[in-house]
Amino acid sequence: MWYLLYNVLLLAGSPLILLILLGKKRSRPGLLQRLGLRLPPAGNPGADVIWVHAVSLGEVVAVTPLVQALRTRYPHDRLVVSTVTETGREAVEQRLAGVAEHCYAPLDFPWTVHAFVRRLKPRAVLFVETELWPNLLRALHRTGVPAIMINGRLSTKSFRGYRRLKPFMTQVLEAVTLCLMQSDRDAERIMALGAEPARVVRTGNIKFDQPVPDPASMTHGLSRGRLGLADREELIVAGSTHPVEEDRLLDSYVALQKEFPELVLLMAPRHIERVSQLEASVKARGLAVQRRSERSDSPSVASTTGTPRVIILDTRGELAYVYHHAVLAFVGGTLVPVGGHNLLEPAVWGRPVFFGPHTDHCAESASLLSAVGGGRQVPDGPALTKAMAACLRDRVVLQAMGAAATSVVVDNRGAVQRSVDLIAHVLDRPAVAPLAARMPAALWWPVTVLAALYGLMMRLRAAMYRAGLVPSRRLPCRVISIGNLTVGGTGKTPVVIAVVERLLADGRRVGVLSRGYHRQSTQTMLLVSNGQTVLAGPAAAGDEPYLIARRCPRAVVAVGADRYRVGRWVLAQFPLDCLVLDDGFQHQALQRDVNILLVDASDPNGLRALLPAGRLREPRAAAARATAILLTRTESGDSQRVLAALEDVVGMLPSPAHSRFVVDTVIDVVTGDVCPATVLAGRAALAVSGVGNPASFRSLLKGLGVVIRSERVFSDHHDYTAADLEAIRAEGKRSGVDLIVTTEKDAGKLAPLLMWSDEVRAVRLGLEIVDGRELFDRLILGNDAGGTRNEEVGMRHG
Repeated sequence: MWYLLYNVLLLAGSPLILLILLGKKRSRPGLLQRLGLRLPPAGNPGADVIWVHAVSLGEVVAVTPLVQALRTRYPHDRLVVSTVTETGREAVEQRLAGVAEHCYAPLDFPWTVHAFVRRLKPRAVLFVETELWPNLLRALHRTGVPAIMINGRLSTKSFRGYRRLKPFMTQVLEAVTLCLMQSDRDAERIMALGAEPARVVRTGNIKFDQPVPDPASMTHGLSRGRLGLADREELIVAGSTHPVEEDRLLDSYVALQKEFPELVLLMAPRHIERVSQLEASVKARGLAVQRRSERSDSPSVASTTGTPRVIILDTRGELAYVYHHAVLAFVGGTLVPVGGHNLLEPAVWGRPVFFGPHTDHCAESASLLSAVGGGRQVPDGPALTKAMAACLRDRVVLQAMGAAATSVVVDNRGAVQRSVDLIAHVLDRPAVAPLAARMPAALWWPVTVLAALYGLMMRLRAAMYRAGLVPSRRLPCRVISIGNLTVGGTGKTPVVIAVVERLLADGRRVGVLSRGYHRQSTQTMLLVSNGQTVLAGPAAAGDEPYLIARRCPRAVVAVGADRYRVGRWVLAQFPLDCLVLDDGFQHQALQRDVNILLVDASDPNGLRALLPAGRLREPRAAAARATAILLTRTESGDSQRVLAALEDVVGMLPSPAHSRFVVDTVIDVVTGDVCPATVLAGRAALAVSGVGNPASFRSLLKGLGVVIRSERVFSDHHDYTAADLEAIRAEGKRSGVDLIVTTEKDAGKLAPLLMWSDEVRAVRLGLEIVDGRELFDRLILGNDAGGTRNEEVGMRHG
C-alpha cells in the first residue's frame, strides 16, 4: 500500500517535476535519458557491471578514490557512474576518464528504473550518501541486485522528514544490502528508520581519502599569475557560497582589506548559474570584480595592488585546486541554514578552515577540525571578520591551524579501503538471482499469479498432512532427513556425504534413500550400491546418488520416488541402523527422527518468492517442521539476514549450526589420481559445471587461486554428450588454458567421454562445521534420542 500511494503521488506530481527539471539549466541535459527515452549502452554481454550513483559534482569528487579502487580490484568489470546534473557528468569525464563511463540516473518512475536495470544488468549498485529512491531500490531487490549505500549520512532535516514516514522507510531500507555510514550519528539514525543493525557499518567519511594533488603537476592553469595575483597579494577563498551568505562575506572582506590591503577575495558560488547575480552584487558595492574565465593566458597582473577586488570562480572542477593558493579558507552553506559543504577540501592543503554555525551536513568534519584547532566555527559575519583578522595578525597561529587541519585529514583516512573491503564481501560471494531477473517483463504478472496458486496448493498439502488426511508412515529404524526450501544448490550432496561418513565412523550401518532426480533408469526402485560395490552408473542412478555411492562405499544407496516403499525394500535386504533421506524435506509421506533444513547464507534471494516467480519450493512457514538448521556458505553470506527472513514467518527456530564447504582434494578425472588442492593455484583453467549454483563453484575456484580464463555453465544434472565435450575442448583451446576444472558431480558423467590426453580435474568438496560441531554430532548420532525438540537442539532465542 505504501508503494502504491508513493507511485500515485509520483504520477500526479510528474508534470510539476518535469517543469522544475526543465527550469534548472544544470538539470536539462540528459533529461531524455532520465525519462528512459534514451537508455545507456548495453555494453559487452560478458562484462559484469558495477553501477555507482553520485548525484552531482560534490558526490563525484568524493567517490572518485573509491571508484578507482574498484577498478583496481575488478579490472574486467564495467564501471558506470550516474549523476543527475551536467556538472556531475563533467566531473565523471574529467576525473574518471578511462576508469568509468557516465550515464544520467533514471527518474524514479517504475517503468524507467526497470528499463535501466534490465539494460545495464548490474551485479551491484552503489549509491553515494542517502539517495533512497524507492522504486529503484525495489526493482534491484526484486531482481536480486545488491544495493549498497556508501558514505551514508542523514542530516537532521532529512532524518526528521524520513521519520514521519518510518513504516514506508522501513520497507524501502529492506532493499538495501549494506548501509556504510559516515559517523555513529548517521548509523544510529539509519537504524532508527528501520535498517537492520547487522547491515549497518560505520566506515567513516570517504572524503578524508581525497588525494592531495601535486601543485607541481597541476595542468589546470591555476598559477597565482593566471588568477591575477601579484607577488605580495594574499587570497581568501570562499567556496560553495550561497545568497545572503555572500553579502556577509563581502562585508567581512571589505573590513579586513582596510587592515590588510594585500588581501584579495575569491568567491566560488555553489551554483555556477548564479555568477551573473553575484557579479552584480559585487559591483553594487563599488568593488572591482573579474571572472576566472575572463583572465588572459598571460600571467601578468593588470590590477593595482591594494585595491579591493573580488575574483569570481565561474569554472567547474577548479575549486579544490584554488584552495592551494589561499591564506585563509571559508566553506559556504554554513552562515545560512543549508548545512555546509566539504570542509576537507581546504584542509587537504593545510589551510585554516572557517565556517559558520550551520554544519549539519558536515558535522563530523566540523567537530574534528574544531577539536584540534584546524578550523574555526563562527556564529555570524562580524565574528568571522574578527577571527580571520586575529589569524592574519599572528602568522604562527595561522601556520599551526593549517598543520592541524592537515592532521585531521591524514589521521582519519581509511574509509575508502574499509568500504571497498565490505563491498567486495558482497560482490565476491556466490549468489543466484531470482527468476524474475531473467524473466521478460510481460511474464511477470502471470508468473506471480501462478506462484500464488502454487503457494496455496503447498499450504493445503501441508495442512492435510498435519490433519492426518494424508498418511505419513514410519520405518522401523532411525531416519535422518536432509533437505532445503529452495531449488538450486544449497549443498545437499556434500552434507549428505558428511552425515553418512560420520555415522559410518561411529560404527552405524547406514543406507541412503534418494529420489534419483534426472536418472534414465525406469525401474521403480534401483539399488545403486550394496555397501560393497557400486551397481549403477550416474546415467541410470542419477549423478548425486552415484556420487554418494562412490564417496561412501560402505553405505547402501537406493533410489525411488516412494521413499517409504524403497526403505522397506532396502531394510528387507540389509540390516541397517539408520537411513538418510537425500533431499527429503518435502517428502512428508515418510516420518523422520531428525529433519535437517539447509539454508544457504549466501543466497537470501532464494527465500523471496515461490516457484515459478522465485526459487522457494514451499512457503517459508514450512521451516517450522525443521528440527535442526544447518547454515551453509556462512563465510560468504549474511547468516543473520537469512535467519531473519525465516523467523519473520516462523518465529523461533532451532539453534543453527554454521558451515562452509572446503576443497578436500583434487581428482584427475582421467586417471583417478588424487592430489592436494594446492596443485590448482595459479593454473589457467576453463571452469565447467552443471550444478544448481555455478557462482558458488566459480567462487570456490577463485579461492584456490585458479585463474579462470573462461567458463561453460550447463543446467543442473546435465547429461553430457560427445558434442558437449568437443565444444568444451574447443573453448579450452581458444582460451589458452592449462586444464579443465569441473565438479565431482559432473566428473562422473564426463569421465566415460574423456580421452587420455584430456587434462580434466574435479574438485572434491568437504563440509566444515565452523560453529555448532557438538550440536551437529549430537543430532546425527542421536545421543539425545527421545528428548523433546527443544531439549534436542536448543532454541535460538532465550
